[in-house]
Amino acid sequence: MDNNKHALATDKLASLPLDHIWYQTLASNFEILQQYLNKFDELADEVNSNQSLQSADLKKKLTDMQQQMNSKINRITLGTDEDTIRLVVTAILQEQGVIK
Repeated sequence: MDNNKHALATDKLASLPLDHIWYQTLASNFEILQQYLNKFDELADEVNSNQSLQSADLKKKLTDMQQQMNSKINRITLGTDEDTIRLVVTAILQEQGVIK
């Protein structure tokens, strides 16, 4: 079979002998295209699903980090964050030469 004679994309349909084999080939080509389109749709759905899961996971992590930072800021503001108090006191004592 000549590829040009049975090409799916052509602007010369009027000059082709449109026989039963040509119609079968055309139908077969559309079936193949449909299979590829179905697979493409499946892959697109999978990608979208993965992106949604990643987005939800990222949002949760960011929310957790924001809550941790807010809690830390509140403790620092109230003067109840022991780690920060130790750092400040140590820095002051070093600055005053009390400790090295």
